[in-house]
Amino acid sequence: MKIVVEYVLISNFMINIIIFKTTALVLKERGRLFLLSSTLSACVTLVLPLLSLSALGCFILQFGLNILLVCISFKFRTLKKFFQIYLCFTVASFIYGGTCSLVASYIETQSLILLLLAVVGVYFVVKVLVKRISKKQAIENFCVDVSLCFSGQKTNWKGFLDSGNLLIDPLTQSPVSLINFKVFSCIFKDICLEDVLRKSEKLKKLKLAHYISFNTMGTGNKILVFQIDGLEIGGKHYKKAVLGLSLKNFNQAFGSDIILNNNFAYMCK
Repeated sequence: MKIVVEYVLISNFMINIIIFKTTALVLKERGRLFLLSSTLSACVTLVLPLLSLSALGCFILQFGLNILLVCISFKFRTLKKFFQIYLCFTVASFIYGGTCSLVASYIETQSLILLLLAVVGVYFVVKVLVKRISKKQAIENFCVDVSLCFSGQKTNWKGFLDSGNLLIDPLTQSPVSLINFKVFSCIFKDICLEDVLRKSEKLKKLKLAHYISFNTMGTGNKILVFQIDGLEIGGKHYKKAVLGLSLKNFNQAFGSDIILNNNFAYMCK
């Protein structure tokens, strides 16, 4: 009986710690007193079978316990925030409870180490997913629809407002937004990548075409800069916009084909 008691206490304590951490991670909330809450929950789980409660009684007790644990472990000022935390805590409990049941069904003897390894593994999977979703949301918050106007034509793209892009063209004193070759080739279909690299005569077709220094990752490079009729962001038009051709594949990092200059922040509001 002593081994069973220790197993129940340790496993429930560790799993509850992970449940609290998962709730804090998903909701980006700063928790508190996780050790106290986990100890209380583990003790109740240990005593619960001795109370001989009905299924309804167990549900009411667990429901009340979860409310108490949420109140102890998290701060909230509104009822809406409380329900968000409670819902996330409940879902996390079901996920890790299901993980424990699944592990128990595949092993003949209860193994605390295997159980905790499975729970920790699920936690790291959740952590990676939350990180990726947060990164995607952060990028989307700075992505806007951009229209490039050139020779009476207009092409539509996704632009990323980069606060770190402070590049200014020394010739025109205009802010420079970066485009990839996909955008460039769509505007200038008769100019290939080789023409850009070799600085061929075809580049004379570009208005105010010239090369400027562009420092990135500690290395200095020259990029092709030119002027188009304008660009539109959110219905606002900026005339004589200057673009710089970057041969870096920034689409995967920013989810867009244009890196807007920080000076265009007012157009994105």
